[in-house]
Amino acid sequence: MGGCCKQSLFYFLLRNDVIKYLIMNKILSKLYALKRRERIYGIRNPLTYDFLHHNMHHLHVLLFHSADQQDFTRGPIVRQLLIFMLPILLSQLLQQFYTIADTALIGQALGAEALAAVGTASLILSVCINFFIGFSAGLSVLVSNLYGEKDYTRLSALVQSIFVTVLAFAVCLTAAGILLTPQLLAALSTPAELIPTASTYLRITLGGMLAQLLYNTASAILRALGNTTSALHYLAAAVVFNIALDILLLFIIPCGIAGAALATVAAQYAAALLALRKILHLHGAWQFRLARPFFVPNHLTPILGTSIPAGLQAVFMSISSLVIQTYINTFGYAAMAGMTVYARIEGFLYYPLFAFGIALTSFIGQNVGAHDIARVRAGLGTSLRLAAFGAMGMALVAGLSAPTLVLLFTDDPAVVENALDAVCYTFPFYFLYGINQVYIGAMRGLGNTLYPMMTALAAYCLFRVVWCWAWDLVGIHSMHIVYNAYNVSFLVMGTLLYLGCKRELCRTARKISA
Repeated sequence: MGGCCKQSLFYFLLRNDVIKYLIMNKILSKLYALKRRERIYGIRNPLTYDFLHHNMHHLHVLLFHSADQQDFTRGPIVRQLLIFMLPILLSQLLQQFYTIADTALIGQALGAEALAAVGTASLILSVCINFFIGFSAGLSVLVSNLYGEKDYTRLSALVQSIFVTVLAFAVCLTAAGILLTPQLLAALSTPAELIPTASTYLRITLGGMLAQLLYNTASAILRALGNTTSALHYLAAAVVFNIALDILLLFIIPCGIAGAALATVAAQYAAALLALRKILHLHGAWQFRLARPFFVPNHLTPILGTSIPAGLQAVFMSISSLVIQTYINTFGYAAMAGMTVYARIEGFLYYPLFAFGIALTSFIGQNVGAHDIARVRAGLGTSLRLAAFGAMGMALVAGLSAPTLVLLFTDDPAVVENALDAVCYTFPFYFLYGINQVYIGAMRGLGNTLYPMMTALAAYCLFRVVWCWAWDLVGIHSMHIVYNAYNVSFLVMGTLLYLGCKRELCRTARKISA
């Protein structure tokens, strides 16, 4: 027990920046004292002086870069996955706490109609955000493979090319989104009275898309190197900043829906700048150099070929929600607001379960680069068990807390009823979604991002739309049809992913053994 405590204390010391700076300051003070003593008295201790003088660089790397990367090609699998996964899980939960706080503040300050408008705009934003998450997850596959191969020269060039590509892509996407805002809201059959509010919120928040993509890209690169704690720290700072700005711009200096949007954008840029600063201060072998960025044309094909399918796979999930939203909108504002509230609570399951797939992508990517297929299979089995039981536990806690959480957003009886109805129908089946995320992460780590994209298109987009359309065709028009569409599509998706992952593992094993 004592050894475990000592290890935990040492781990904390290496992870705590304040302690690191105190250690370095103490060592530097000792070195300067030795130099001063030598200059004044001519007394020199060669052993102490030479050790400090010639090993300062190595000591700096130990203290400040030991947590910047983690080698998944050796060591206990369960411990590595849990340590790596926990900061991602906490980041996603923190993001959901922020989302709930943000939505609750908007609902309390501006009312149910503003809540419905934000919910509609958020569906469009979620398409962009989910694309960025998927896009960056695809990039992490390339980085983790090269890190697993220990090919640091190619890794450094790849990091430079990734950021140049991302910057160009983000600018184009942001401009297109702002220009097409009226058309996007009209495509969702948004009620006319909600369009002005939704349009204002959407246009302002689209201005933060550049920050979103930069943050997700930097976080993905850090994850591929085995670092998940830095992104958690930056997100925590951004969440506190965002909530403080929400209170300021909604209650102290009332700015309406524009104030809420500006608070979100400001926090996004704060997180992006912190993450980018970390990338700029990585170990020199794979550091991004802002002063002289460059682009390697040969990197464009693997960057887009890996990241675009992963991004589109996430987009298809969001598009299915957008299409289903047009069906939900026919039930009126109570159903719309109820699903907005439900989506915020669902996020406690939906986004944290990303952690299992994201962690496995880096784990498998490094071990594929190291040609260790046995460790790949072991990591997949461990992640499936963790995801299934973790999803069940989170669904139970979120379901029991739902009646209290709903009242944070609104006390409208019709809205509350719709939100709780959705929770009761969908949460018991969410363990299937957790399993799906593990298989998606495994497929990405194996280098196949196209198959998850196609299965998402089939199961999440086409199946859900056909399901609702078929029941509506026979005269059954109910919100329960929507809830069951999600549950059955999880099962369809899981079956397709299991078959695809089994085939991809065999293909990779043959490639490695050849």
